[in-house]
Amino acid sequence: MSDLKLTDSERKQVATILGRRANEIAGYKDDARKDGLPASVDYALTLEIERLRRLEEKIKPVEPQSEEE
Repeated sequence: MSDLKLTDSERKQVATILGRRANEIAGYKDDARKDGLPASVDYALTLEIERLRRLEEKIKPVEPQSEEE
C-alpha cells in the first residue's frame, strides 16, 4: 500500500464527504426502518455508518490549538 499524501484542504474535503455520506446512509436507514427494514440490512447499514465516521475522524487534519488553551 502506498503512502497517500494529502494537503490539509484535501483531507478536510475527504472528511466532509465521508461525514456527508454517513449522514445520508443514516437518513435512509431511519426512513427504511419505518417501512420495516430487515434487521440484517439495518445492522449492515449501522456498520457502514460507523466505518465512515471512523474514517472521517482518522482523515481530519489536526486543528492547531490556540496558545490560550
